[in-house]
Amino acid sequence: MAEALIRKLDPSYRQRWEIYDGILERLTGSGARWLDGGCGRNIAIEEFPCDITVGMDFHRHPDVLHTAPAHLVIGNMEKLPFDNSVFTLVTLNTVVEHFENPSVVFKEIYRVLRPGGHVLIHTTNKNSPLIMFGNLFPESLRLLLMKKAFGAQEPDVFKAYHRLNTIAALRNIEGFELEELHAVQDLNCSNRIVFLALLVYHLMTKIPGLWKLRTNVIVLLKKMHS
Repeated sequence: MAEALIRKLDPSYRQRWEIYDGILERLTGSGARWLDGGCGRNIAIEEFPCDITVGMDFHRHPDVLHTAPAHLVIGNMEKLPFDNSVFTLVTLNTVVEHFENPSVVFKEIYRVLRPGGHVLIHTTNKNSPLIMFGNLFPESLRLLLMKKAFGAQEPDVFKAYHRLNTIAALRNIEGFELEELHAVQDLNCSNRIVFLALLVYHLMTKIPGLWKLRTNVIVLLKKMHS
């Protein structure tokens, strides 16, 4: 019902994962060497196989998958345990908002990417009034709201710093050039009232100039030659 209503009111709308997975499909496959930062359960590797796939997180998710030939590495993205120029793709799906020192992380990402390699980022937009409103609450209350409205579980919710979470910042990361940018209003919600409110908000952001106020941003960056 929700999907049908979305398509009726805005036939051009695409969910954030449709956009993200569509880009990911183009960049994976034969010849690709992929590092998935903040991999969580490490489930993306099953759908998008590559020559080399490495999932990395700072902790071991209780439901992590070990699908061959993928590798799982526990570590900090501020100090990647890999040689220079080994990956063609680095992905950061709902991860950037948790970086305490994003400039350090992206220097490391630049180092391990091959020339012309890509970074695919999906994150929240802190300039969205909805994200601003959520950040007003204490972390414990925000976790409760995430559980009630979106079905998030505690292992999937971490401290957020939002130090790179604007469209301007994401498109101007040193050493990278912007190839694609998508601002997307998240409509994935299990609560009917919240869903309808988000849908109305999305339709408002179709007014020229208001697209920058949507809750989510997907950017594709390309490593520039040094």
